[in-house]
Amino acid sequence: MGKSILKRTIGTMLLMLVMAGMQSLIAQDKIISKKGDETLCTITRITDTHIEYLDPQDEFYKIEKKYIKEVEFSENPRSPTDHSNNTSKVIKFNLLSLLNNSLQFSYEKALDPISSIEITFKVFGVSIKDFPEEKKGGGIDLGYRFRLGDFINGDRKIENSHVLDGIGIKPTVGACYAQIDIENAQEKYYYVHIGTVINYQVVFKNRILFEGYGGIHIYKGKNKIDFSNTPTRTGVLDFEDGDLNGNDNIAFSLGIKMGYVFGGFDRDTRLLRW
Repeated sequence: MGKSILKRTIGTMLLMLVMAGMQSLIAQDKIISKKGDETLCTITRITDTHIEYLDPQDEFYKIEKKYIKEVEFSENPRSPTDHSNNTSKVIKFNLLSLLNNSLQFSYEKALDPISSIEITFKVFGVSIKDFPEEKKGGGIDLGYRFRLGDFINGDRKIENSHVLDGIGIKPTVGACYAQIDIENAQEKYYYVHIGTVINYQVVFKNRILFEGYGGIHIYKGKNKIDFSNTPTRTGVLDFEDGDLNGNDNIAFSLGIKMGYVFGGFDRDTRLLRW
């Protein structure tokens, strides 16, 4: 009795695997070369010059269109506007901010092949260097990143295979609060800022990300300075907070981040059809 149930279970599982394999085969696209060779695959992107696709083992390939005779798409191809599988996320740490008395880490999530959202947390007083003052506080930034595409080739099309790759422009808003204690004085300040950041991200093996960026911001805030045995007074608010340095209501950001990418991703499918 037990062996009979086990056999039926194994048979059912094998049947399901076969049906899944047949369904995968039926749903695949076909690339036909000028030599007559046929390649069953999943086409992920078509540009003016080449075709990108995944073979049945999900290996990524790229072939120039000049070698292709025609392409046959499956009966139910994925919609070019369907980005439901675009779930790439990355946790990033700012390497340069640790030189400026601040620990900063970010979380970025791709929304579609050309945009993502990012939140950054800042903790002041953490550094790999020694500073004469004791600093406390932190901040938070929010950003919305747009991929600019590959302007070098002049075609204004995104040539990067990963959704987090490439040059981007990122409007940001943020707020910070800090307290600095040094000798016989204490300064407290806060500010809000808004600005624009230009960044470049590279993803290696769909897992490791490097980012370099710079930006300009405007800010508004207040500070208070307390000296021993003297009245409290306010001063000009300038600051050096991790990746953001400000003076006279203008601030500049600069940083290098390294991160780990997780989740699935879609390649750019906006040009899926000729």
